[in-house]
Amino acid sequence: MNKTVFASRGAQAFMLVCAITLVGCSGVPTVPGTPAPAPGTSNTLNCDDGIRRAFSPDGETTVVSVRQIRKGEELLAVDSPSPVKAAADLCLVKLLVGPGVTAEKDASAKSFSQGIGIEIWLPTAANWNERIRDYGGGGWVGGGHRVPDKIGSKVPAIVNANIGFAVGTTDAGQPWYQNGSFAFLSNGKLNQEAFRDFSYRATLETARHTQALVKLYYGRAQKFAYFDGQSQGGRQGMKIAQDYPELYDGYLIAQPALSVQKFGLQGLYTQIVLKAELGFNALDKVRAQVFAKKVEAVNVRAVKSCDKAGLGFLLDPFSCNYDPLKDPGALCVGVAGAQVDGKYVHGSNSDTTSCMSAREAGALNKIWYGASSDGSYDSNQTPASRSGQVLGDKQLWWAFTRGSNIGGTLRGAGADGLAVILQDVTYAADASVASGIPIENKSTTQRNRWSELTYASFAQAFQRGVDSQAAVSSYMTDNADLSRLRALGKKIIMHNGLAEDAIPPAGAVNYYTRVAAAMGGDANVQAFMRMYMIPGMAHSSQGRAYTVGGNNSAVPMPKLPGNGNQTPTREQDQMFSALQDWVEAGRAPQAINIVSADRSVSYPICVYPLRTTWDGVGSVKAASSYACK
Repeated sequence: MNKTVFASRGAQAFMLVCAITLVGCSGVPTVPGTPAPAPGTSNTLNCDDGIRRAFSPDGETTVVSVRQIRKGEELLAVDSPSPVKAAADLCLVKLLVGPGVTAEKDASAKSFSQGIGIEIWLPTAANWNERIRDYGGGGWVGGGHRVPDKIGSKVPAIVNANIGFAVGTTDAGQPWYQNGSFAFLSNGKLNQEAFRDFSYRATLETARHTQALVKLYYGRAQKFAYFDGQSQGGRQGMKIAQDYPELYDGYLIAQPALSVQKFGLQGLYTQIVLKAELGFNALDKVRAQVFAKKVEAVNVRAVKSCDKAGLGFLLDPFSCNYDPLKDPGALCVGVAGAQVDGKYVHGSNSDTTSCMSAREAGALNKIWYGASSDGSYDSNQTPASRSGQVLGDKQLWWAFTRGSNIGGTLRGAGADGLAVILQDVTYAADASVASGIPIENKSTTQRNRWSELTYASFAQAFQRGVDSQAAVSSYMTDNADLSRLRALGKKIIMHNGLAEDAIPPAGAVNYYTRVAAAMGGDANVQAFMRMYMIPGMAHSSQGRAYTVGGNNSAVPMPKLPGNGNQTPTREQDQMFSALQDWVEAGRAPQAINIVSADRSVSYPICVYPLRTTWDGVGSVKAASSYACK
């Protein structure tokens, strides 16, 4: 690899393209040992060990394995409850790109890594559509990318290969699936090399190696290259779009983990509120579960209060100002709530499992408001503040919307981000309350210091995350200057769920708002980037509807590749098809009509800042009753 090219963000774009495709500027391939194809011909390779001998782009890359996959073979992905069936013959090439974590000397430590694991899925030459569609990972990523007899890629990546795309995925530099233990060296210090790889280098190397191997394997470069990713994968894609936009023609960014140090701590704020206002946190499992049940019941009431269309979920949760202190049915019998029209509301709910005290209702309002510097909240918060356009009074970041499931933040503590920001593993959660796999580290067994935080010390930790050192700040991925991407003519489609239960959707609005301010307003931004906010959609790479009643087949969802959609047509790959049409045919995406799984409800999702709006008259189930306003 030409490290100078990749280190210099000011290098000319054509020089970077020459480097990543391993083609000299004269057009002559520079892959060692690989003859140049004659003009107008194809020089494809077989899916065998010949790839090991032929593919040697640099001294840091090793071909781990080459595997022939036959049509009909069942493949078990890391996130798959059932196998994905290969729709055609495929070639799976596994790579390891060094140098790895040189600071870790203990090979048994979770922070030890020999490099970045990459899987590249190659359709046969006859089935390849001449396009790359690299796919991002989720959470703390990891997986079997570097292990010959395992599959590290997620389901959508394999499905994308099924329909003809060459696909690259990465474990982000660490092999332990969804395990954040890699973040700390065995001596307890922050693993800066791993964070560099995780933040951006693994995605950068995946782009470079996928494009180089495609050119080698098929004897010609791709016509178009795309990035497709959700959650952490969406963050990975946006990091490349922000810093290395020339690597892809189009970016499909779903529910991205932008401003991750901010929203990551926001999830823990729920626990700070519980301790400060109600005297317990997730460590008291019984009380936490009791309160979570009450919140679930009150959330039902919030949706019913704001659901003017009667859909059972909220088209625009940012406009919902439901307050349990003003709802007699939410408060226990005799409890005095807030004043409405000069009179105090008095509770009428006699069910102790669902009713709230005034203190409990106030705590829920603070949780819905989002993290603030002193634990306060604004009972008159505006829709603009709830939606991420502006921060409210003393607000640090935005929370989940009313109508979203916040039970996980009540019953568990997502403290990994806090431990990383404070560079102290003792602040991580132990196995009893961790929201995922608990962090392992040999330096100490102490955990759960997150429970010591007050409103004031939480605010200090939040600011430290904002001001974090370079090893972690590159992880933030919130640069609003997309002028290089715009100048290169690249395109982005971003979409987010409005019933998110992992990443507050207001963060995406905040990012878009800042991009618009930097790029000259909505019209200028929409020339290269368009965003959709999807009602009723929770966090999932394959589309998952959430309502207060649970998963609901009557909530319209975009059709996305996945376990239940293993060989999608263009019409069954809605968001990507919109991006592809924009990139390849110049047709900018407009409203996209989506339909519920039971086909009972249909409406358009809109290019932000327009919103899906019911006309108030027609059938709430018919698309003709909705408009983008």
